[in-house]
Amino acid sequence: MGQIAILEPSTEIIPLDKDGNPKYNSLSEFKKILNTNPRKEWIAINKFSDNAKYLPIRIVEELLSEMFPFWQVEQIGEPKILGNSVVISVQLRVFNPLINQWLSYAGVGAVPIELEKGAEPTDFTKLKPKALHKNVPAALSFAVNNAAKKIGRLFGSHLNSKESMY
Repeated sequence: MGQIAILEPSTEIIPLDKDGNPKYNSLSEFKKILNTNPRKEWIAINKFSDNAKYLPIRIVEELLSEMFPFWQVEQIGEPKILGNSVVISVQLRVFNPLINQWLSYAGVGAVPIELEKGAEPTDFTKLKPKALHKNVPAALSFAVNNAAKKIGRLFGSHLNSKESMY
């Protein structure tokens, strides 16, 4: 019978702070950082969605790089058209060096396809010239944001929530 290998934390690949010290050394420190609310200056408002708060994709990507030594986004299948929207599904994978494992978070993003003014919502003969060039990447960004929110408050999980345990 084979033996089960117990992996030690990979503390040598934990991201460093500005002074060169590890940002976290234990799972409790790591969780504490993830459960911190994002800075107010990072938060944007979506005026087209009832003034919903969100973190722009560049902030989310920087936070992923700050918290995890490695991360990647895997698109699941091809973009889909549902109604008049482009829909994209992703798996956001992050490597947690404290447990030496990749963790995976699912996310979905949708963006309405831009049509000429007055067009019926599904009249794709009235597509604006660069609609899909713009709308497909936007749906991908929303999918990544949606997946990242599942990691914790730092990634905006509670920005629009009225309920809280804290």
